[in-house]
Amino acid sequence: RQSCRPFTRGRHRGNFTGGYGTSDGSDSRAWVKHVSTGIGDRRGSAMGRLTLNQSLAAYAVLAVCIAIGATAFARSAPPLPATQCANIVTPLDVVRGRLVREPRESILGLWSCLKEYKRDNWWYTTLGLWGTYALFKVFGPLGAGTSMVLSILIGALYDEWSVDIGGLRYSLLAHMLGVSGEVCGGVGGYFMSYLVGREILFAFAAEKMATLHAKMGEYEGSLFRYMLFLRVSPMLPNWFINYGTPLVGMPLSYFVVASTIAIQPAAAMSIAMGGMVREAGEAGLDMRTFAQRGAAMAATTFALSLPLIPADDYRAVKERLRAALGIEAIARS
Repeated sequence: RQSCRPFTRGRHRGNFTGGYGTSDGSDSRAWVKHVSTGIGDRRGSAMGRLTLNQSLAAYAVLAVCIAIGATAFARSAPPLPATQCANIVTPLDVVRGRLVREPRESILGLWSCLKEYKRDNWWYTTLGLWGTYALFKVFGPLGAGTSMVLSILIGALYDEWSVDIGGLRYSLLAHMLGVSGEVCGGVGGYFMSYLVGREILFAFAAEKMATLHAKMGEYEGSLFRYMLFLRVSPMLPNWFINYGTPLVGMPLSYFVVASTIAIQPAAAMSIAMGGMVREAGEAGLDMRTFAQRGAAMAATTFALSLPLIPADDYRAVKERLRAALGIEAIARS
């Protein structure tokens, strides 16, 4: 509740005006900027308030430092096998969107390359792949859309600690790598935003911040339930949830636990898809088997996601469906 004090609720549900905004949201940037001062003041004594230019500069410096560290790691690694790795996706290609535009070619190319490399350089492969996953989550907008592809690649590369699920070898190690990369990268984004992201988000994503806080008012009794809702809802992109939640007072413990729980269904599906890619690469592609397993994994993921939806949201959806189908009107007649 304390996190909501800087915001004041207007007459209409969900209209947090703070003295600036209008009911149509036409001046959301001004009022979000105004009411956010309370959030910044809570940490102002610890590190001072950064201006927008200072925040952008700090973000750029952090990105450059990470890039230098990644380059140093890559230079210290043993060379890639030239035959299998001649045309693989590079980190720059990921930023340019090639991994999202050409997922099949990218995954199979990386799988062929890293499969050979991993045999003699297990630790370099694992640290490099996990670090890439986590860093793209920390610098969310730069790696938007890559999580699923990287998870599939991890599932394709690792078959350690495998269990048999419907004839598919599912790697528990791959599952742990994918989930930990997602959560640790999200925590990195959380702290990144807490330290330098406030002015950037309120300058360039004011409407999303308004949405984030307006919906928060419906969950005042349970911030953990709200965090869980954000993770399973398509309302806001994941990178923005990582960046925005610390600025509206979401506790880190809620952030970590809810993120860990909510990522399980998606991680299970993507790692299983990676396992199917591995089997297709090793034994050839059987489209019928691939389609059957893909449909089974989609159904399983949907079933695993249902318990994560809060009960209040279930009731709200049920009421909307009844109203849309006219069931109540039919019953009254």
